[in-house]
Amino acid sequence: MPDQKVILLVEDDSLISRMYQEKFLRDGFEVILAFNGEQGLEQAALKPDIILLDIMMPKMNGYEMLKLLKKKRGLASIPVIILSSIGGDMELIEKAKKLGVADTIVKGDVSPKQVVERVRKVLEGK
Repeated sequence: MPDQKVILLVEDDSLISRMYQEKFLRDGFEVILAFNGEQGLEQAALKPDIILLDIMMPKMNGYEMLKLLKKKRGLASIPVIILSSIGGDMELIEKAKKLGVADTIVKGDVSPKQVVERVRKVLEGK
């Protein structure tokens, strides 16, 4: 599909990654997976249409990845949605908002279908 949107999902929990990957694939998206911020930054070079980013991850957390992403020419304009369980990372989420994330989603508060809807909304506003 020429208009197929590409999502980069950066999430260290493989069960959550696979669940969202399956949902997005069923809804016509292409999905690239990364399991930490370092991999996410590498995969961002593929210039996905949107990035779903967890905050609390090993090696490089989502906030650190976001900061580096926003400094890279050609990648800084990719919309980023924080997809986190929040927990103790509220401060990092506030910092991420200041860096211009498109949306913030709390994993436990929404269904995968609602996540897809929010992604579509951000992509349409592009």
